[in-house]
This record gives sequence, C-alpha cells and structure tokens, in this order.
Amino acid sequence: MYSLKQLIRYTALLALPLLGSCEKGLDTIICEESTPTPPTPPTPPTPPITQPAAPDSLAALSRRLGAPFQQFTYDPSRQNQFTGRKGTVITIPANAFVYLNGAPVTQPLQLVMREVFTKADMVLTLTPTSSNNWLLESAGEIYLRTQDTLLRMAPQTQIRFQTQNPPNLARPDSMRLFTGTAGGGCFNWQLDFSPQARLTPNASGYTGTITDILFNAGIGWFNCDRFVPYTSAQPVVVDVLGSNIDPKSNTMAFVVFRSLNGSLRACTFSAPNTFTSSNAPVGSPISVVAIRYVDGKIYYGRQDGTVAAGIRFSPIMREVSSAELVADLNTL
Repeated sequence: MYSLKQLIRYTALLALPLLGSCEKGLDTIICEESTPTPPTPPTPPTPPITQPAAPDSLAALSRRLGAPFQQFTYDPSRQNQFTGRKGTVITIPANAFVYLNGAPVTQPLQLVMREVFTKADMVLTLTPTSSNNWLLESAGEIYLRTQDTLLRMAPQTQIRFQTQNPPNLARPDSMRLFTGTAGGGCFNWQLDFSPQARLTPNASGYTGTITDILFNAGIGWFNCDRFVPYTSAQPVVVDVLGSNIDPKSNTMAFVVFRSLNGSLRACTFSAPNTFTSSNAPVGSPISVVAIRYVDGKIYYGRQDGTVAAGIRFSPIMREVSSAELVADLNTL
C-alpha cells in the first residue's frame, strides 16, 4: 500500500508532460509564466505621392526661372579655375578662405556661381541694371559665394574673373566694376572706387579683380557696367491689371531697353496697381513687362513703346506657362 504522500508525488510526476516551461525537482515543481507573442501590427497604408509645392512668391519663382545656380568644389591646397556655362572663367588662389576666427579653411568647400548676361535673365533673376536710379548697360553680372556663408576671403587675397561680352551689347567700352546691394527694397549696383579692384578689357570681354574687402563686404554680386548718358529722362509709369496686387510677393514690372543690354525695375508702387521706374532716357525704345504669380499661376503682359513724358503703359495680362514666359523674355 502506498502512503498518501507517495500518491500525491506520483500523481504530480504524471502531470509533468502537461506543464510547459516548468522546472522540476523531487519535491517541488516551479513553472515560469510564458510571455504571449504580440500580434503583428497591421501594415500602414502607403502615403500618396505628393508633388513638390509650387513657388508661392516672386522670389521663389525667380530662384526657379532665373540664372541657374552652378556649384563648384574648391580645393584650398592649390589654385583653382572654374568655367561657367556662359563662359565666365573664375581663378582662385590656394588658401583663399578662412573661418570667422581667422583660421584657414583646409578642406574642400562648395562655391555657388550664377551668370546673368541677357535681359531675360536680368528680369527673372531680379537684378536690373540701375545704380542709385541711374541706368547702366551691363557686360555681364556674376554671383560668386561660398555655400557656407560664414566663411570669408583671407586677407590680401584676390579672385580673378574673365567674362564674354554678350552679343547685344551696344557699347563695350567704358565698363567699370560694380557690386550688388539689396538695401532700400530694390536691387541696386554700387560703383566700386577701391584702387585694388580692377576691370580691364580683353579680346572677348573683361578681366576683373575681386579683393577680399569687396568680397567680404558685399552680397556676392559683381557687374561689368557703364553709365548710360542722357540729356533728358522720364520715369516710366506702368498700370498692372489685377486684384490684391502686392509688389513684395506677387507682382512686378520691368522696363527693358531694346537698343542696349540693360533694364530697370519699376520699384515705386502706388496702390492699387501702379508701378513707376526711375528715370529712363527719353526716346529710348523699350518693352514694359509685368509678371504676376497668383495661386500657383503665372500671368504675363508685355507692351512695346518709347520713353516719353506723359505716357502710361498697361500691358495686357494673360496666363502663361513657365516655358512661354522665358521664351518671350528671350526675344527682348
């Protein structure tokens, strides 16, 4: 006969195969509580493919349609030479850039360059040829900057550039070096008077020198320009048809000169829709162009005429594609 204690032990041993993940001894049975496997979460739905947002301002439109941004890698260990898409040659010596604390830049860095040689690019890049309200004719506008905007040119360093004269240049003589400024709400070119910065003609265009002082103090724009002489001048008044006109974000007007490589932006605005340029030589053949960007759509108008007292321009506006806008401006 088995004792009661032996029967209980024997019954427990028989039950061992029925208990999962258990540790057994002679007198005890220890079972660990198993962790249930969590259910597989459902696969989230694939988000719809969205197109990049359209530009929402004239500035954004300008970045898309204006002079292309070209990138070059500068190696500080040697002299570098780059050639832009429109033939501009940039020559930069070794060790040309430093950090704000004066330490030399020893690793390769990225340079950004833009070239503006046509009147279409002047309009689309928002870089008209005006110096303190005086009309200029351009032999080439160049933008050159380090991608890291905190870098500076090293003291006593010079950058040399060579340009190709545009074919529609009326007079290639008397060019001087200007630098771009953005103060006052409208782009402006400032004549450079420093003796170190030079601009001299060559066989196909101009050779210029940019000093460290000029580079570090400016916004990256440099221009070969001449002042256009005149004995009589008048502002050009443009009425742009449309509602909710905002000269800072959605509407602009330009005066483009047909007989020389220059343009003026009509920067003075009078509500609700009138734009006025600085003085233009009387008798000059011009094309007045107006561009609006509203709700993702481009509206464009152009009116040809002559600068004269008492004349107001009112281009007929129509919706156009980006390609149509660029194509028409390239005929100016």
